Amino acid sequence: MSELSVAGERRALFASRVAVSAIFFVGGCGLTLWATYIPILKARAGLDDAQIGLVLMCVSLGCLCGMPAAGFLRPRLGPLRAGALAGLAFAAASFGPALGVTLPLLALSAALFGLCFGFLDVCMNSHASALEREVGRPIMSSAHAFFSLGTVAGALAGGTLIGFGFDPPLGMGLASAGLVALALAAMPWLWLPEHHVREAADTSVFRLPNRTMAGIGVLTVLAFVIELALIDWGALYLVQAMGSAPAQAASGVAAFSVAMTTGRLLGDRITRALGAVTTIQISAAIAFAGVALVVFAPTTLAALPGFAIAGLGIANLVPILFSLSGRMPGIPPNAGIAMTVTIAYGGGLFGPPLIGFVAHALDLRAAFLMLTVGALVIVVAVRAVIPRALRH
Repeated sequence: MSELSVAGERRALFASRVAVSAIFFVGGCGLTLWATYIPILKARAGLDDAQIGLVLMCVSLGCLCGMPAAGFLRPRLGPLRAGALAGLAFAAASFGPALGVTLPLLALSAALFGLCFGFLDVCMNSHASALEREVGRPIMSSAHAFFSLGTVAGALAGGTLIGFGFDPPLGMGLASAGLVALALAAMPWLWLPEHHVREAADTSVFRLPNRTMAGIGVLTVLAFVIELALIDWGALYLVQAMGSAPAQAASGVAAFSVAMTTGRLLGDRITRALGAVTTIQISAAIAFAGVALVVFAPTTLAALPGFAIAGLGIANLVPILFSLSGRMPGIPPNAGIAMTVTIAYGGGLFGPPLIGFVAHALDLRAAFLMLTVGALVIVVAVRAVIPRALRH
């Protein structure tokens, strides 16, 4: 390969990293914008906690349908077209819940939203994993940092739009239009070397996991439960448990997202220094402390540091576990990523609906207390799950 072609490939790799980071941003922003509008959507449709839990379950079920769709379409469309389509479809679908004025309409739009997110998640993580292998150093945490940056933008945008009195159709419509524009701008720059394109076309990404992959999947489930519960229920928790106004309640999700973004920007460097397992254990212990502070805080102001500490702790759990699943001996990287994503979302996305059911039976404080148990399980179990060869 000539020097010129090597330089051209490096530029294309850099452009592809920027483009896939933009797609991660679209995913995070759309997810959190929806979360900040949940209290208003709940009140507008006249729903109780159990019913909003059912709506969140529809998001989960949609995700579980979107993942096999990604497994079917990605080899046929090619990883580049599939990734571009996934980003664009999710950006458009983020407007759907704004039309949910009744429980059936909100549930249907939530299912479509989840379907597009499941498709997006497999595509963007598989693309980032391929780029990580190509550049030869960890980049998964920094890719997920842009997802977190998107959650910050979504939380701040949602809080601002709500504060200015923008109802869901107008506020979510404006935000969705912006995300569609960003996804369209990223599409031409998504790129992978030809051997990764062939690998994606030839790999059957769905297969039964072995014991190690199942263990990694369970740990990822627990991390997802904590992360998604704080995003999906954080604003509602501050409204119901602390008496916050909806616009003020968005600050909890924003604090969590800012801290998580910061943690992920530093995550690749920390993982190289401490090793994967030690980083996971320390991170899970920090997440435990943060959620515990949220649960026992008496006021909104006192709870905000807890959201931030939890964000720092949870930041690198999912990226590291995804990265490990793409490096399992004897398992194609695409298959490892797909297995972990499927297990994680298959179990993890049922966490937020479970929060709703427990909140309906008891209260949201009791439901959030369950999250601390999940963090402790990660601390204790990770060394038994991760093989020695992958611990650094």
